[in-house]
Amino acid sequence: MRAIKNVCNLFGMGIPFEVLLLTSGAGALQSAFFSVYLFSIRKERSLANILLALLLLAFAVRIVKSVVYYFSLGHQVSTVVMNFGFGANLAIFPLLLLYLNSFHKKDYRFDWRKHLPHLVPALLVILLSPVLTSYFWMQQHGYEISLWSAALYLPFCVRVVVMNFLNINKTQRIWVLSVMVGVVLVWAGYMANFIFGLVPYIAAPVLFSFLIYFMSYLGLKKGELFRPREKYERSAYSEDQIDRCFEELQTCLAGRHPYREATITLPKMADQLKVPTNLLSETINRRTQQSFPDYINTFRIKDAQARLKDPAYANEKIATIARETGFRSISVFNAAFKKHTNTTPSAYRDGSPA
Repeated sequence: MRAIKNVCNLFGMGIPFEVLLLTSGAGALQSAFFSVYLFSIRKERSLANILLALLLLAFAVRIVKSVVYYFSLGHQVSTVVMNFGFGANLAIFPLLLLYLNSFHKKDYRFDWRKHLPHLVPALLVILLSPVLTSYFWMQQHGYEISLWSAALYLPFCVRVVVMNFLNINKTQRIWVLSVMVGVVLVWAGYMANFIFGLVPYIAAPVLFSFLIYFMSYLGLKKGELFRPREKYERSAYSEDQIDRCFEELQTCLAGRHPYREATITLPKMADQLKVPTNLLSETINRRTQQSFPDYINTFRIKDAQARLKDPAYANEKIATIARETGFRSISVFNAAFKKHTNTTPSAYRDGSPA
């Protein structure tokens, strides 16, 4: 133990052994926790969250290997731990590129034939753990090659960030830059140690700890980073315009009952209100979280409900009520009524359960 402390004092910039161990180990643990959190909310922003979770998991494994190696007597590490660490190292930049693409492109999909080959080297290292020894990594330039291979992905990662930088908001820019710059700095730390001998080996794990805690803070503070983008994030209309349009729409629907026309459409409704069609569409989407047909049907169903309970319509056929409230057919009416009320028109009229 004293020998390890002496090494830490000599190559760890005078930082106590316990501090280096705690700092670097905590970073790996936090990365694993963050990864689990992202997996738990993957449905919110499915692919991007999964890829970021995998990226952080790869980092956690990589850092654990580094910590075990650095603080073990004589740097003796089991073959399994060593190869899992190097395998994770090979996966980091491919996962970074995939994550950046999925973060910026809403319709981005994981293509197994196109994207899986990027992760094959990492998977092969793990599968070949019994064969790949420290001799391969250290004496046969395996580790050096794995470090330089990351440089192949760097231009593509930078290109994705630059091309999409102006299409995202300030918070997203800070996040993307934090992830991108952070990953590059940690990689540079390992390069500076092994290739150029400029910094101690433990510098990269310690640097990663600061990165992951900053990312965790930013992620907790700005939870929208892990949720779907707002559809009208870059809307051309102000909130006042949306409010006025919605007020006029409600007044029109309540007063003139245009929904009773089976042929009413979004453009026709916009013409009646004398507003642009896209403004009306955005207004309905943002204020009700519904499409135009669904929103119109809510008024039709309420009108039909009132008639079904009104004694004046007691002898009126349900098909007639459906037609007079704007539905093209009884089947469409029944389906819409069931969707909105969870019962059938006849059961609703009789007051009995569906």
